[in-house]
Amino acid sequence: MSEVMSKIIQRGIPKVKICGIQSLQEALWAIEAGADALGFIFVPSSKRYISPQKAQKIIKQLPPFVSKVGVFVNETPEQISTILQQCFLDSIQLHGQENPSHYAHLPVCKIKMLPYPGATIMPSPSTHSFLSHSFPTRISLGDSSQPNPFHAIILDSTSPKGTGGTGIPLPWQNPDFQTFYKSLKSLGYPVILAGGLTPANVQEAIRLTRPYGVDVSSGVEEMGRKDRRKIQEFIAQVRSSESPLSHLTEAENEQRKAEVQ
Repeated sequence: MSEVMSKIIQRGIPKVKICGIQSLQEALWAIEAGADALGFIFVPSSKRYISPQKAQKIIKQLPPFVSKVGVFVNETPEQISTILQQCFLDSIQLHGQENPSHYAHLPVCKIKMLPYPGATIMPSPSTHSFLSHSFPTRISLGDSSQPNPFHAIILDSTSPKGTGGTGIPLPWQNPDFQTFYKSLKSLGYPVILAGGLTPANVQEAIRLTRPYGVDVSSGVEEMGRKDRRKIQEFIAQVRSSESPLSHLTEAENEQRKAEVQ
């Protein structure tokens, strides 16, 4: 991970992804409110599933400079390749038991879901990896001798019903979680925070974790559908969560002040 990338990860107000988009109206509400990315769930068992055909029709009508993310669970690389081309996706988000290295050839940004609880960071001299109850093997987080198989981590909560989309907040204040999260961020990858985020708690989550981005679905819904007011409130809370300079060190802040005087 380059020094420039590390600075990008550490600074600035978090990016916002509104996930589970199912209509053009929902997509436009999110864009109007200032969302950086939209998530389309291509998982037939999900209640927020959208067909590739419907997603394509929506995406074709979107303005430029909005990232389109496809969410998949244990889908084959071949099928994902077909959908990402059909739907003009910018990124894919892998939420199953996939080994990211099997998807490294796909020409888009790749985001891997990491469950909590259920994962353990395993550092070694040449690579970082994690072991997870949700994955059958150790997954590399960046072997110095190999191209990185993915570009970011999304941290989501687990429950007996499954992983991801649970609506259960991560235990941000828990000491064990804080230790785990510190180890995760030390790997140098952008960390996207998910798991039970709402307009009421996202500022606290950002304050305690300082993620690269936040990902929300059920937290901006009413009766299982996206709610315009909640989307606006959520993004407003993120944008006002902290000063863009709050991620800088004291010395860097002093230097910035001197530059503008």
